[in-house]
Amino acid sequence: MSTTVQQAPAVLSPERSTAPFRPVHFAPVEIDVQQRPDGVVLVSNRQPLGALPVRQLGDYLRRHARERPEQTFLAEPDGRGRWTRLSYAQARRKADALSQWMLNLGLPDDRPIMVLSENSIHHALLQLAAMQIGIPVMPVSTAYSLMSRTCGKVGDLVRRFQPSLIYASDPGRYGNALRLAKTLGDALLLADAPEAGLIDMVFEDGLGTAPTPELEARYDRIGLDDTARLLLTSGSTGNPKAVIMTQRNIISSGVLWDQVWPFLAEQPLVLLDWLPWNHTAGAHGTFSMALRHGGSLYIDDGKPVPQLMDRSIAHLRELRPNVMVNVPRGLDMLVASMEADPAIADDLFPNLEVIVYGGAALSPATLHKLEHFSVQATGRRIPISSSLGSTETTMPATLIWWPPHALGTLGLPAPGVEAKLVPDGERFEIRFRGDNITPGYHRDPQANQDTFDEEGFLKTGDAVAWADPDRPEHGLIYAGRLAENFKLSTGTWVSVATVRTELLEHLRPWVADAVLAAPNQHELGAMLFIDFNRVRKQLPDCAPLSEQDIACHEPLKQLIAQGIRDYNARFPGSSTRIARAMLLDSPPSIDAGEITDKGHINQRGVLTLRSEALQRLYCADADGNDCLVFDSRRDSK
Repeated sequence: MSTTVQQAPAVLSPERSTAPFRPVHFAPVEIDVQQRPDGVVLVSNRQPLGALPVRQLGDYLRRHARERPEQTFLAEPDGRGRWTRLSYAQARRKADALSQWMLNLGLPDDRPIMVLSENSIHHALLQLAAMQIGIPVMPVSTAYSLMSRTCGKVGDLVRRFQPSLIYASDPGRYGNALRLAKTLGDALLLADAPEAGLIDMVFEDGLGTAPTPELEARYDRIGLDDTARLLLTSGSTGNPKAVIMTQRNIISSGVLWDQVWPFLAEQPLVLLDWLPWNHTAGAHGTFSMALRHGGSLYIDDGKPVPQLMDRSIAHLRELRPNVMVNVPRGLDMLVASMEADPAIADDLFPNLEVIVYGGAALSPATLHKLEHFSVQATGRRIPISSSLGSTETTMPATLIWWPPHALGTLGLPAPGVEAKLVPDGERFEIRFRGDNITPGYHRDPQANQDTFDEEGFLKTGDAVAWADPDRPEHGLIYAGRLAENFKLSTGTWVSVATVRTELLEHLRPWVADAVLAAPNQHELGAMLFIDFNRVRKQLPDCAPLSEQDIACHEPLKQLIAQGIRDYNARFPGSSTRIARAMLLDSPPSIDAGEITDKGHINQRGVLTLRSEALQRLYCADADGNDCLVFDSRRDSK
């Protein structure tokens, strides 16, 4: 097989450990690659998707409630340094009680149950209870209620999807969103505590309901093609769309993962996780993985932010999970903590089989350090895996199931997944087809028409290339979003994902994110979001300053300018070199659409909403205390 991609092969960094990898039981890499006359490349796994072992997710819960009734299924911190635990038998009883309660209330199966609050045992029980009787669950980002002043996205979702019941654990914290929802529909409002004039029912009301034969009759009717969840897209290009997730999608996604990672079934699975269940990685990654394997999922009340990361690390040291799923920011912070206290690695790595990350690129430095600490603790490198997927693919469509020798690979299609690579210059647009792919969007026929091609492949909008064009078994690498890239007035294309990743590496820890500018300009610019918390910690002079003053702080400007000069020295081409930069004096706004609920920058949204700043960036002399201009001859400010 030959391809037209001219991508340089990924190579080992000289800084990377050469110690052997930990022996983890992966499936063999057996991939079929076919190139059509039109240039399209079809990639599939030679191992077919195995038989689906259950009809619905509730079957897993009932199986484990019979076979391991006392084992911890879910646990959450109790606020006093201990864990509140829920066994499989308890989860089955409580989910059945809630299901009967929903039936008694007459909740329809064509209107979702909306969840506004974070991961918790009650949240999990509500989802399990609804899904097993065919009522779709729509978990919503907590940011829509807690980070937004207007709760406008909550209001939009209530108007469009008319939920029959809305749950939020704490009616005080979520009061603004609940009050808005109450004015926009007839949904029953559920919380863990009463709130006069607002909450219709408290959670405990449902747990005492005795199941009847009606529950079993309803349960028996639910099959593979019934809708289980409605997960929302990020809404970076408009209002969030509701992605239909059927029982088949979720179950097949688990089966394809287990086929290439057979080690998951070889020992009791212990997971610690904070990833929110309104994202597919949390709902269909860790939550479903624990459920189908009869494992234990500990709900982390920490996360990768400065004030909470220590909590996560304490839980990791206590529980010693065998699989870790995180985002690159979380792994960056874990490595920093290990550098300060190497004993963390001694506690964590001996029991850890694999680390999985997603959502963004992982810094090579962080990957090297994770391997380094793993070698120090165990003598072996830990496999660090990434994947390519989206809400629409349920979980991974491509996955790594071999010790990753090349940095930054996304893996290859898993069993049952067909990948269609459509040429786009020196890269490919990637599309997917398989049982794990959503059947479409809820109440959005136009999106359904636009999202699938004439052969039924999901158009992801992502671009990929081969890690090594001559050796497809080394996998694919990410080559950006099709819609992100733009041309300068010179006709030169800018690869946004590549430039942004490399630039941020040179601007750590001062810059949290960057937006590249701008289509049809004569040279490349960058609008920089400052990491104000880290700047205040590391530059004492900035501690008392406002965000506006920090953006004009001369010592910080010099540090960032030097980082850009170093970057420009490595990447001097017209499509990569940063000619001018602006230090933005406020973080991205979720209300204004500059950042998605997943925390991703909306490049188009920032350029549109900060058009005045963009104009100033490209003034002849870029006047202003927050601008940096780099002369290609003198490379001076």
